[in-house]
Amino acid sequence: MVLDINTAIIKRLSEGDQGAYRIVFEHYYPRVWEFVRRMVKSESLAEDVTQDIFVKIWERREMFGVEVHSFSNYLYVMSRNAAINALRHSDRITPLAEDAILSIDNHSVEEDYYAREKELIIRLTVCRMPEQRRKIFEMSRYMGMDNQTIAHTLNISKKTVENHLTLALKTLRSVLTAWISLITIGGGILGL
Repeated sequence: MVLDINTAIIKRLSEGDQGAYRIVFEHYYPRVWEFVRRMVKSESLAEDVTQDIFVKIWERREMFGVEVHSFSNYLYVMSRNAAINALRHSDRITPLAEDAILSIDNHSVEEDYYAREKELIIRLTVCRMPEQRRKIFEMSRYMGMDNQTIAHTLNISKKTVENHLTLALKTLRSVLTAWISLITIGGGILGL
């Protein structure tokens, strides 16, 4: 497993070194903010959530010296949970996505964890799509309906169905690309 940015810096952070905290902040803040922004779809909410994350990092700094084996993994999980909590409190998450959140087993093997994480991100993204696009995507991908059947069922043109599916897939690709880049840059979670 690839080590975090620099275990010496994380150790200094755990000992209360403000310079180490500044290095961690400057390195991670833009990545965490972008990750949270893509999940919550709001720059101002992402700013608030990200600031809260870094306040908690400082408040919990002692644990990084002994309890946390991978700071980047910890930060990723912390960021994901904070974004999900922000969505829950803003009523922007549907019962379908809530079920996906609750079904995550934190004791799964790493591959299963990332597969569930990816599914959760897909479901959250689909839940935030405009109603017509979400409905068309679900009919296509979850119900297995072809474009002509969807068009007939919704009394819209086949071209409209195709356009909505194209936009839905473009959105999903963008979100998943950001997620993948966060977990793989430099061989570790959140770019470490």
